[in-house]
Amino acid sequence: MGSFYQNNWRWDLNWRRHLFEHEEGAAVVFMEQITAYPIHCHLKDSLLWRADPTGMYSTRSAYRLLSNLNSAASDGRSFQLIWKLNIPPKAAIFTWRLLKDRLPTRANLHRRNVGLQEVTCPLCHVEQEEAGHLFFHCSQTNGLWWESLRWIQVSGVFPASPASHFSLFCDGLDVGRHHSRWCGWWIALTFAIWKHRNLLIFQGIPFVSSKVMEDTLFLAWSWYKARDKDFNIPFNHWSSNLVEAFG
Repeated sequence: MGSFYQNNWRWDLNWRRHLFEHEEGAAVVFMEQITAYPIHCHLKDSLLWRADPTGMYSTRSAYRLLSNLNSAASDGRSFQLIWKLNIPPKAAIFTWRLLKDRLPTRANLHRRNVGLQEVTCPLCHVEQEEAGHLFFHCSQTNGLWWESLRWIQVSGVFPASPASHFSLFCDGLDVGRHHSRWCGWWIALTFAIWKHRNLLIFQGIPFVSSKVMEDTLFLAWSWYKARDKDFNIPFNHWSSNLVEAFG
C-alpha cells in the first residue's frame, strides 16, 4: 500500500478496478484523511479502543457507542428529509419503517418468534428475506435500480442497509435540482416493490418486474402532479422522457 522514503511514508494504493466517475471525489477525500495520520517506521503499533477513556474495550462502552449511533441516525438528515418531501403521509410512514428496518419481512417476523413455514425471499426463494435483500439485491428487484440509474448514466455498487441505500441514492449522486424528485422516486419504487410482494404472498399474483416499474412510474407521477404546483407534464410525455425528467 506504500513505502518509506527518507523516513517518510508515501501511500501508493492499487485499486482492484478503475474508479467510477462518481467515486473519484470520495477517493480524494479518503486519501486526504489517511495522509493526515503520520506513520513512523520505528514506533510499534498498538490497539486503542477510543470509545472508552481507558483505551480498553468493554461491552458496556460498545453498547453505549452503538446506542448513540442509532440515536443519531434516527435524527439524521434522511429521517428529516422524508417528512419534508411532497409525498403522501402513508408513503412517509412506510419509508420511516423501512429505514428503521421495522417492516414485517420474514426475517423480522422470525426474529420475533412468529411461526413461519419458511423465511426465504418469496421472490427468488434463494436468500433469507431481509429488507436489504428484498428491496435492493434480489434478482427480481435489483434490475429496477439499474434501470433507474441508467437515466442519469450512473453505475456502481450500493449497500444493503435501507438507510445507507437511501442516503447514497439521494445524496451520493449528482442529480442537482432534481434532488427531491429523485428521493421521491426511491420511495415510490420501494413502496411498489412492497405492494407487489404482498400481492404475491396474500393473493398469489405473480411478481413481474416490468409491472412494478409501470406502477412506480404512475405512482411517482401522481405524487408530483398532486403536490408540485410547477409540475404539469402529461404522464405519457413524462414517462417517455425519463432521462430528461431525472437527469
